[in-house]
Amino acid sequence: MAAEYEEVQDYFQRIPLLILDGCLIATDVFIVICYLMDWVKELWEPAVWIALSIAAMVFAQFYKLRITLGDGAITVRTIRTRVYAYERIIDAKKGDIDIMRDYSGWGRGKVKFRTYAVPGIEDAVSVKLAGREVLTVTTVNVDELYDLIISHRRED
Repeated sequence: MAAEYEEVQDYFQRIPLLILDGCLIATDVFIVICYLMDWVKELWEPAVWIALSIAAMVFAQFYKLRITLGDGAITVRTIRTRVYAYERIIDAKKGDIDIMRDYSGWGRGKVKFRTYAVPGIEDAVSVKLAGREVLTVTTVNVDELYDLIISHRRED
């Protein structure tokens, strides 16, 4: 079955990512120049730094948040995939992420909060799930995601 809704968000926005990449590349070039000028005696330290900076650039480029509604569940994927069945949806709220952090009226005792927030996106949907769990995701299509989640909540 095809997904009803799918959204992919970059965790690192384009301009800060380019600044990070530029700084790391400039540092790597400087380290290589220092080694070639014989200012650095051992090669293992620069090699470790260059490997770590390349790994950081690749990780930042491919680190994304995927939200999918379909196949009877909400799937949220970052490094680890989490699946929340539609049958567990009790209620949902939408709004600014700062308002969502309050969780007003839902009680805070022994509740497990799962928040997937991307920097730069202020709108969010919070979903109250069975089993004392609250899922909050930031989204650019807050109304569309909220309407789909509400249409799948359980009717008790």
